[in-house]
Amino acid sequence: MIKLISLDLDGTLLAPKGQITAASKDAIAKAKAAGLRVVINTGRPAQEGVFFAREAGCDLLVSGAGGGLVVDGETGRTIRQWEVPEPSARRALELCLSWDVQLMIFAGSEVLVEPAYKKFLETHYPFPAFHEAATVTEDLWGCMKAHKLPLVKIHGEISGARPPVGELMALPDVTLTTSSTHDFELTAGGADKGAALAVIAARYGIPLDQCAAVGDSENDLGAFRVVGLPIAMGNAPENVKAAAARIAPSNGEEGAAWAVLSCLE
Repeated sequence: MIKLISLDLDGTLLAPKGQITAASKDAIAKAKAAGLRVVINTGRPAQEGVFFAREAGCDLLVSGAGGGLVVDGETGRTIRQWEVPEPSARRALELCLSWDVQLMIFAGSEVLVEPAYKKFLETHYPFPAFHEAATVTEDLWGCMKAHKLPLVKIHGEISGARPPVGELMALPDVTLTTSSTHDFELTAGGADKGAALAVIAARYGIPLDQCAAVGDSENDLGAFRVVGLPIAMGNAPENVKAAAARIAPSNGEEGAAWAVLSCLE
């Protein structure tokens, strides 16, 4: 019997235009009424995870930054944080800054972006919870050092030729994954959505084999590996579908609502 459902945001709970549908909200309400916990497990900043958890009617223990951070949305307290060791953090940022990529740096609970990327995001990423949380700086590493901020995650958005991200994999104590065909995500070694979900499930006293995870990307595979019921979205790539026990319709076809309701059967 499933007692907890973990939901990814992009490509899963969020429909193609970035909204949570009424059908998804209704399905979550039915799951909550049946006694299930429903949580957000996202690569986005934790602040956005909490925002969407409130909107959807989910529980407020939230995994953000690709599993690098678990927060209590009611109190704002960080429950668990996985930090990239400084030598690897510094070298990873040096490499990324030498490539033609746009960077979003998750530094503790802060989100750092350079001015040009922030301006671009204001047009192409119209999510107020992100823009309220973001700090704009010309010097990403200098800002981290000045404020003693640890590196939790690097999100790199690729606009041209794919950079040699294999160089990041060679660094000690890091995890490298992706949430789309045009990005990469670096977190601390051992930090992923599965590790974060394990923390949340333990706080609720629910065994992982009684949890379901719903997602559409490679960064959801960590959660798929630890739960009793992995559910891939219909818009997921084939390798993600192959790791799932169940395939939902796409996020443009009310797949999240379908996945949640299927856990009540």
